[in-house]
Amino acid sequence: MTSPHLTLTDIQVYLPSFRPSIEQVIEDIKEDGVSFRLSAAEYRDSGFAQVPIAQDESLEQMINRVCVPILSRAREEGIRLGAILFACVTNPGVQAQSLFSGLLHEFAYGDTPVIQTEEYGCAALHLSLYLAKAYLAVEPGSNAAVLFVAADRAISSHHRSDSYMLYGDAASAALLRKSGPGGQQTLADRLKVDALVYDDSPERIKMYFSTFYLAVRQVVKQVLRDAGMSMGEIRLIFCSNLGLNTWSTLARAIGCPLDKFYAGALEYAGHLHNTDILLNVNDAIQADSLKRGDFYLTVTVGFGGYYGCSLHKYE
Repeated sequence: MTSPHLTLTDIQVYLPSFRPSIEQVIEDIKEDGVSFRLSAAEYRDSGFAQVPIAQDESLEQMINRVCVPILSRAREEGIRLGAILFACVTNPGVQAQSLFSGLLHEFAYGDTPVIQTEEYGCAALHLSLYLAKAYLAVEPGSNAAVLFVAADRAISSHHRSDSYMLYGDAASAALLRKSGPGGQQTLADRLKVDALVYDDSPERIKMYFSTFYLAVRQVVKQVLRDAGMSMGEIRLIFCSNLGLNTWSTLARAIGCPLDKFYAGALEYAGHLHNTDILLNVNDAIQADSLKRGDFYLTVTVGFGGYYGCSLHKYE
């Protein structure tokens, strides 16, 4: 077993309280000219039921909801914040530094850079683990940290769906620190990049959806091999919320039962881009499905050929 090299602490998640049914959301986006290729019944069969949608909250307000509690405690503990890694899929062109300027000023982190991870899509969480590990490896002392923040708020129906999947609005954050007691310890991680280009070609997109599970299998097997562990030692798998049908294919590919995939939040939250993993981990802890001492995997899939997997222990 490898020793921990990164710990996720102080996880915060925000979901809007307005959560219309998938039937209503599909009807609304179709009225706006978006082509959604699945029927509501087909989508519901994969475990989806509701879509969280922000009504009055701005993207900045959603970010503040998850960051203020973390930054308040970090300031009290004298933690040095080296960087903010910001993942946002549905709001292209947003100026990340300006979104956080008020927070950084309020908590006296004014010189902290905000780095936006754009090209990895819904696999940006695992990219951020890589970046944070590299940063913390050269930082002296134990009070340095990197803040990971994911936030998405669709501004139109075209940002609410990609024809195969509906996207909800959400924000989440976690403090990434050097190994220490407590938190979600990262024991091994892998990131795979195929960097495929589809050019909106239906044939290429169809091929992607029929073959991407092979890349997921590769990174999962590599992580388990790196840690010297077997799938039987894994309590749960927290995957991007792609639905029960997709998870079933992934389960067969990596050689585990479907019930290892945690689905407790799937019905009420759906797919929330890079918030999926943090939401699911928190939800599993609150539901007592994940207990201290358990080993678990996190798996992310980013459209365009980006895949991440990490092995964690809940301490």
